[in-house]
Amino acid sequence: MSGRGRSLARGAALVLLGLTAGCGDPKVIRVIDGVPTEGRFIAYEAYAYYARAAEAEARGDLRLAILLYRGAAEHDAKSVEVWTRLGAAACADPDARGSAGGAFERAEALDPTYEPLARARARCAEKMGRLDEALGHAARAVALDPGQDEAVLLYASLLERRGRVTEAERWLDALVFERPTSVRGWLARYELALRRNDAAAAERAARALRRRAPRHADRISAEVPALAPLAEVDAALRSGDLGAARKAALRARLPAPELAVRAAALGLAPLARDQAELVLGADPSSSSARIALAVAADLAGDAALFASALDAPRDTLAAAPSPLARLLFADLLLRRAGAEAARAFAGAASASSDTSPNATPDPLLEAVRKRVRARLAPSGKGA
Repeated sequence: MSGRGRSLARGAALVLLGLTAGCGDPKVIRVIDGVPTEGRFIAYEAYAYYARAAEAEARGDLRLAILLYRGAAEHDAKSVEVWTRLGAAACADPDARGSAGGAFERAEALDPTYEPLARARARCAEKMGRLDEALGHAARAVALDPGQDEAVLLYASLLERRGRVTEAERWLDALVFERPTSVRGWLARYELALRRNDAAAAERAARALRRRAPRHADRISAEVPALAPLAEVDAALRSGDLGAARKAALRARLPAPELAVRAAALGLAPLARDQAELVLGADPSSSSARIALAVAADLAGDAALFASALDAPRDTLAAAPSPLARLLFADLLLRRAGAEAARAFAGAASASSDTSPNATPDPLLEAVRKRVRARLAPSGKGA
């Protein structure tokens, strides 16, 4: 049994030892952070099922986890946590995803103020490509528990994906200001700064990480690299000036399709769409531009554009997508078709950095690679 499973089992035993006598429904005394708290009785069978379900989920056996969470729910239908975990596990399994909504509704009926429920619904909506819905649930999670790092990190990530990058920066800055020991907060801030080519913010976050989490040294540069010519391109994109971005791309010798790809990677859907449509109008064979257009459509929630973006002319031999475009499409497949399809497409693109010793460092490419690699890692394993 995993450490998490053993912990849950021990917790169940401790609760059962705290049974108290009395009229009406049985009560138990739970000790939470050293404070005795009275609560309702929960059958031992429910704890046993839950512990086994959590262990199965941690090792990636979603089908077994779903069956066991259902067993826990049969023995304790009043547990908002059980219904929440059942919904999350079902959503993670493409074959069971249709039942996730019902489980979440049962959880909400029990306790609409349960923050992990809002967070689980946000992650589920994100998996299904419903970013606006995901953003709404994530905002609710933050409102319910502003002190929960996971909720803030999820909300900031979704804000960035919707193109609201400045807001994402503000939320992450607030997180590390209020909780300066949050390693995950500093890591998220560092990676966002790299994607933004913000050398000052990246260096500040890197210093904090070196000081507070030496174990993450392999995830940060020994020194934040000097900004490459691509920084000017990204800065123009972030400012919303596509004309200036095109001029900067010429100076950086960046192909026109890659300008669309970078805009998509930065979450700038309108710019990505404009540039991708311009490229495809002249060169329908550009897979990179087609991927950028599909990602832009996904970000905007435009189903018609999404369908047309992937409808390449049959008589045109498509050019191979760039590494960044390939990673973006793997991320798109992960949301739309599941991890197996995404892993099959990503292949070596997510495994390592470019091997050319003379390649210009591209913080945006490396940040996207790290993100995709982490999301494609089997459940329970790190990036």
